[in-house]
Amino acid sequence: MDPKKLASRVLNIRQTIIYNFSLNVQRHWYPSEVNGSFDNLTKTIHASHKSKFINYCIKQSTKVSFVLCLPFFRLFSNVYQHLATKKNTHKHKTVSKLTKRNKSCKLITVGNVLVGGVGKTPTVIAITKQLKAEGFNIAVVTKGYAGEKLNLNNSPEIIPADMADSEAARYFGDEPTMISRLSSVPVCVAKDRTLAVEYLTSNNPRLDYIVADDGIQSLHQFSEKKILVFDERIMGNGYCLPYGPMREPWPTPYFIDAVILNFTEGYKIRRSYLNKILARENVDQIFESKLVIKFWESLEQKRIECNEIKGVSESKSKTTKKKVLAVAGIGVPNKFFLTLKSLGLDFDALPLNNHEKDINDIMTRVDISKYDLILTTEKDGVKLTLKNKQIVEKLWKLITELHLPNDFYRMLIKE
Repeated sequence: MDPKKLASRVLNIRQTIIYNFSLNVQRHWYPSEVNGSFDNLTKTIHASHKSKFINYCIKQSTKVSFVLCLPFFRLFSNVYQHLATKKNTHKHKTVSKLTKRNKSCKLITVGNVLVGGVGKTPTVIAITKQLKAEGFNIAVVTKGYAGEKLNLNNSPEIIPADMADSEAARYFGDEPTMISRLSSVPVCVAKDRTLAVEYLTSNNPRLDYIVADDGIQSLHQFSEKKILVFDERIMGNGYCLPYGPMREPWPTPYFIDAVILNFTEGYKIRRSYLNKILARENVDQIFESKLVIKFWESLEQKRIECNEIKGVSESKSKTTKKKVLAVAGIGVPNKFFLTLKSLGLDFDALPLNNHEKDINDIMTRVDISKYDLILTTEKDGVKLTLKNKQIVEKLWKLITELHLPNDFYRMLIKE
């Protein structure tokens, strides 16, 4: 067999296994009433093999494997919840340097209690851009999840502006690189975010705000403003990891200044799920965000309007009868796929792991001969270093922007 075709087949089998196992996890973590919008794209998922029998075997084996794991997940969940509760209620015996930082610089922490994909990083970008536009001096701290630096050292480093996006994404992480490029403010990366805060305040005494991307569980004692982001899934089945999707028990033992509801446009959620947040005394205010689809951008910096992509797809399919491939390595890939569906696109979907490190290798092993268009997310696009001109010419990334109400920003800067 041709080595390239063999590599493509192995890749497709691997991705199908990942997708089916993650689908079982989602169905267990989230109530069917909430999760329905995220798992109704099963039929569009890229098949691993032409043989329906092999695909059926993969589906059933991953289901059985997941069921066998559940008792262990429940046990580990109880241990995790105990440790998380102990950590969040633990009082620091020593005075942290954070309490001694320049008090004119306020720390805003944006986090989540539901694991992954709620829209936390777009929220950080929106806050940073707005505060900068109002004339404040802003910087961002982040852990740099999935970047090489996370395992190499813990010294605070600011992402260089002149560093290639793909190189920065590989070393610092894809989300920190996105924040740096889209907000044009200093983004300091360190495994220990407290070190990053100390580094920024000691080197830039004129800072007005530092925005922490994630880390609310560890920074809540030092943050002047604490922001939590929720999407349609709210809290899922209510259990902590790994039996459920919660990073810590709810309600939190600390006060939340604002909750942002990052729901898909037009989504109607049951009041009973929303009451899980509204009925809690640890939350001050609740705001709704809106995700705006701006345009499509190629790796060569060309741009087209969103509604034009369907015309491009249809014009190509009429002449070549080839398909569209959608690639997403975000927290909830089906959110991207649902967006494409709302634009009237038909496509094969290739869901990847969140923060997929091997996306460049995966793209080179995909059989693109049957595709005229390859669509991906902005987060995935920042990591691509494709040298294959055929892929570059076919690939477009979707550019979006999160909008928050003016009342939210007034709350942020209020003393």
